[in-house]
Amino acid sequence: MLKVSKQIVISILLFTSLMGLLFNALFGALAVLCFLISGILFCILYENKLLNLLFKNWLLLAIPLLAILSSAWSDIPPLTLRGGIQLLLTTVFAMIITAVVRFDLFIKTAGICFFVTMFLCLVSDRYALNGMTGELSLIGIFESKNFLSMNAALSIFVGVVMYKNQSISRKTRMFGSALLILSFLVLIKSKSLGSVVTTSLVLIVVFFYIYYQKIHMAKLVRSNLNWLIVLSFLALVSGLIAIGNSTTFDNFMYELDKDPTLTGRTFIWSRGLESISENPILGLGYQSVFYEGNPLAEEIWEYAHVPSGAGFHFHNMYIDITVEMGLLGGFIFIMLLGKFIRLLANNKKLEFGSKEGFALMVFLYMFLQTFLEAGWFSQFTISHFLTCSAWIYLNQTTELKSIKLRWNV
Repeated sequence: MLKVSKQIVISILLFTSLMGLLFNALFGALAVLCFLISGILFCILYENKLLNLLFKNWLLLAIPLLAILSSAWSDIPPLTLRGGIQLLLTTVFAMIITAVVRFDLFIKTAGICFFVTMFLCLVSDRYALNGMTGELSLIGIFESKNFLSMNAALSIFVGVVMYKNQSISRKTRMFGSALLILSFLVLIKSKSLGSVVTTSLVLIVVFFYIYYQKIHMAKLVRSNLNWLIVLSFLALVSGLIAIGNSTTFDNFMYELDKDPTLTGRTFIWSRGLESISENPILGLGYQSVFYEGNPLAEEIWEYAHVPSGAGFHFHNMYIDITVEMGLLGGFIFIMLLGKFIRLLANNKKLEFGSKEGFALMVFLYMFLQTFLEAGWFSQFTISHFLTCSAWIYLNQTTELKSIKLRWNV
């Protein structure tokens, strides 16, 4: 009789779920089905811990639940309801998987999945034409260069953690360095200036933040220094906004052969703000903007030179979520960001190779992306999955224990 241990079952389910998310764009319903089956099995195996996990992390579920409720005022209720349920399932499955799987197993499995994905993207001949700039960009197995660059960035963070994690074998760490190099090549080939700058900035900030935490100083001195850092950051952001509204920014972007309107984002933002003023409290409903026949969507698609019905968003998370779920959704999102920052500030275990360090990189990247992209709260995506993982790693210190599992085959 062959005994199948819990460890083998968990490894297979984890691999299947991650590959299902990464290959969602390529295989569609089949990939999603693999993720859903794996997620359901995780919930069954750990059903005795699931309810407590959900209560403890209720804030992470607030947006998915609001997305479901928004079907009541959406112009396309069935699609909004379906999207909201899918987002809720993605969130719950990400929470339970992250909470129960040991971090070393999680990061090694994620590394294998990302390596396969990045390799296929690097050798892929799938390119997309930007209708506004005429630039050809690699999209690999994904739907756009933005999705490709985001996944490449997340792959880089996985590679960094694998390389710096001292609890795994030397061979695995070398594999992490190979993943790191491969992912950087894909990121550069995607020609996404924003993602390249953001990824580099994340790695630099995380390095200095970890180093800063290790410096011994009086509590009052550290508190004053923290405020100085916050004020300096706000001053930097204000300066960048001022530059962005001047001819200096336009000239700089032209020198890089880039569009100073950030590939039409300024027009898209203006139309989003107009929509918010018309539906301020509850918004239009989750994913209830970009559907065929909606005048606002058709206007933006025409401006961006993309086919009617193409996947799209407002390229700014704050505008995107407020358009769809109103000021109520925007307020919940700000609360979520604030809780994330508080969890990071209270954490003293930040290292490049730790789960807390991984959470810091993922959150910081996703946060910086909020100004130019809308990558949060997308169902069946690895970006949303890892964002939920980052939350769990910061909010929970140990893995949950399951019922005893040992199958005879």
